[in-house]
Amino acid sequence: MNGVELLVVALAVVLGSLVKGVTGLGLPLTAVPVIAFFVGVEDAVVIMAAPTAVSNAMLVREHRHELRSAEHLPLFAGLGAVGAVVGAWALPRIDERVLLVVLVLLLSSFLAWKFSSASPRWSPNVQRWGRAPVALTCGMAQGATGISGPLVAAWFQGLGVSRERFVVSNTSIFLLTGLTQLATLSVTGQWSNQRLWGAALAASVVGVTLPFGIRIGRRLNAERFEAAVSVVIAVCTISLLVRVF
Repeated sequence: MNGVELLVVALAVVLGSLVKGVTGLGLPLTAVPVIAFFVGVEDAVVIMAAPTAVSNAMLVREHRHELRSAEHLPLFAGLGAVGAVVGAWALPRIDERVLLVVLVLLLSSFLAWKFSSASPRWSPNVQRWGRAPVALTCGMAQGATGISGPLVAAWFQGLGVSRERFVVSNTSIFLLTGLTQLATLSVTGQWSNQRLWGAALAASVVGVTLPFGIRIGRRLNAERFEAAVSVVIAVCTISLLVRVF
């Protein structure tokens, strides 16, 4: 990439880091499509795996006091890690468009339910029986496309948890699935010098920019935070739809 292309990628990572700091998701959503425009989808997914893990580690540390009260988080994260292994293994073997179509359908259904329901919260039966398949699907999406945030966010938004609980739950799951993705990418030999340099540069940008997003997020009340998360999920759905076509 030339200087102009690197600047565009850096700006995408900066924007994604700010959104991530505010809502707990949105970094791969913003950065992967931009990087993919220059180097291809597979390279972009691999390059952003490490910077995304860095951002999740920073946010887990920021909200670590909420970890003890996060119910069912270890089970969800563990199943997500299993799904991430499957997704990372399948990355070079499946048609990405098929998975993107599935993600678009799932997210569109969630948004339609959320904005049409008087009380958009999961029922006890959905909370009980939906947790495992949602966790596995999120992990597979992370491993295969580098984008699982909107699915995880939709699940926890439907639970109606607080901002701090929402962020730490999302980022804890993303961190475990992301580390599993990194390990799988390494074992399957998907790192090259170009990908390593790209990951290192993007991680540096994330480390500098993310704290500013965290500061902005602290200023949002519960209503504005939930609205911000819904906007990110909607934008992600549109972005994925564009990638399909």
